[in-house]
Amino acid sequence: MTSPTELETSQQYMQIARRWFTAGWTGNLEMADSIFSEDVRTNGIHVGITGPVGRIRDRLTGFPDLTTSIEDMFVSGNKLAVTLVWRGTHTGSYGGVAATGKPVEVRDTAIWHFRDGKVVEILTLQDQFAILKQIGYLPESVHAA
Repeated sequence: MTSPTELETSQQYMQIARRWFTAGWTGNLEMADSIFSEDVRTNGIHVGITGPVGRIRDRLTGFPDLTTSIEDMFVSGNKLAVTLVWRGTHTGSYGGVAATGKPVEVRDTAIWHFRDGKVVEILTLQDQFAILKQIGYLPESVHAA
């Protein structure tokens, strides 16, 4: 049985994630200081707060009209898992690929580990293959396994 305190904490974690994946991902990056620890690691690499901020800045350079739709989110203890879809038009350079003007729809999954109310670890998986196919970097003849 979940205690009232655990339920409140879970709701706080989900509220933080919703803010980041909606407002943060569309450019409100100032909130990062209140969400991420200076010690945050992404996929095992220490990146600090500048890691998630830089990732979103790069993405917004390539896809300035980016929008997100959260599909699923849940909390277990001090971990939060979220799956979402982000969409945008490739009108700027992204990942070394010049703008193509093509629309993309990309699935992203993240698991956040909280400590003392801030995210200290991010495990993330984004469908890079889909991005490269949709912007035309990979030919249509190339298929995922």
